[in-house]
Amino acid sequence: MQSFKEKDTNAAAPSRLGAGRRRRQFLTTAARAAGAIALGGAVDIRHGLAQSAGPAGPAVHSRRYTEWGWPLPYQQISAKSKQWLQSKGWWPLDAGWIVVWSGEEMIGHTLQTVKLLEKRGIETKWTTFVAAGYSNESFIPGRIQLASTGALGVLALMANDVPTSALAVQSPCLEHAATVPLDSPLKRLADLKDGKVLKRPAVVGVTTGSTNHFGFLAAAHYLALKQDRDFTIVNMPPGVLATAPKGVDVYTNWEPHVTYSTQVLKVARNLESLNPYYIYSGYYYARSEIEENAPDVVQLVTDAFVEAVLWAKANQEEAVKSLLRMSTYAHLPEWLMKKMSDKYVFWPKPTVYFPFGNPNGIWPKEEARISSWAYDTGASKTRVTDADWVKVRKTKYMANTFETLGWTVPERPPFLPKDWGGVGQLPYKPYGPQLLSGPAPFPEPGELTRPWTFMGKTYHP
Repeated sequence: MQSFKEKDTNAAAPSRLGAGRRRRQFLTTAARAAGAIALGGAVDIRHGLAQSAGPAGPAVHSRRYTEWGWPLPYQQISAKSKQWLQSKGWWPLDAGWIVVWSGEEMIGHTLQTVKLLEKRGIETKWTTFVAAGYSNESFIPGRIQLASTGALGVLALMANDVPTSALAVQSPCLEHAATVPLDSPLKRLADLKDGKVLKRPAVVGVTTGSTNHFGFLAAAHYLALKQDRDFTIVNMPPGVLATAPKGVDVYTNWEPHVTYSTQVLKVARNLESLNPYYIYSGYYYARSEIEENAPDVVQLVTDAFVEAVLWAKANQEEAVKSLLRMSTYAHLPEWLMKKMSDKYVFWPKPTVYFPFGNPNGIWPKEEARISSWAYDTGASKTRVTDADWVKVRKTKYMANTFETLGWTVPERPPFLPKDWGGVGQLPYKPYGPQLLSGPAPFPEPGELTRPWTFMGKTYHP
């Protein structure tokens, strides 16, 4: 069995102090600063940092945090980096995020509305997209310089030699599923083999080149289903697939489309999750020219990403209501967006976004599997390897962010079960949100290197 301790070789992890028993205490000396949380309210704390034993006792330092756990004051963009961005015509910085993508949408919306880049001195102009293809049309020529898409969107950039620096994993383990009409006789995907239930090849709806397409191909490969013998493919947008169009036997989709189709529209039922056959990831990334010429900007946008996660965790009701005020989300019920935000932002540990770069770990190897499918099916004209996926990942920036917060870089992705079998050991056991019925505990023993405060409570290593 493969070991999945993710020791990155391309970035130095933060220093780690010995993990002792976690001590929790309510903050009794905190004074809430004037202003609402969204305006940057902060608490003042005093804590002792770990020192070697000696008669003098621990040194005491004063540190200020926002109520959602970000240390103050905010670091600011350097004058040199600002001038460089201006010389490129990248001021304000142009950034984009994709709507109706569970997990990513909350982080992108928070970055935009709470102005977390502006707090660091980076003027930003935001654009939203409905799919990776449209985002890439802007990212490739440099019309936007900071973006989020699924792994296949990043694969397209890599295949076209677009200089890209991946800074965070986005929406790790997003649920993909196959659904069927309410009156379908199908009970599982294996029923498609030899047309034994439908007495003909099944018509399977996918979004060609997207992760629901590749998730289905992964399942078909494992189940020994053959195209034209057991199924045929029809291309449809995810929003159309969610409506369960006639003439299609199986619909493939991702969240929130799956739950919208089965529990809001109630036009389809779940047939089978695609998660056992493929582990989804997306990425938050910047143009590599920025890293090469203004690395402090790359660090600041990574900091802002993690702060957006913390802000959303601390302001859950406000975060959901704010997202629903967008016209794109007007048709989606609040309970659905709360459920999706719970599963993909509020409940997971905030360390799940670390872009592990170990070539023997989960992400480069799993992404290489997807890249191989893309090449074999003609979706990608260039074969992208696990070495390419290692190269595009820039783990040092999030490692620095964790060091700023006093968090330990996990040895392995925190969404994996303890008995994880390794990449390609299909079908995968439940992982990610499938393991959660409520908020994952954080911080646990060993997850801090020094005291950290969140919502008025101080946690210790």
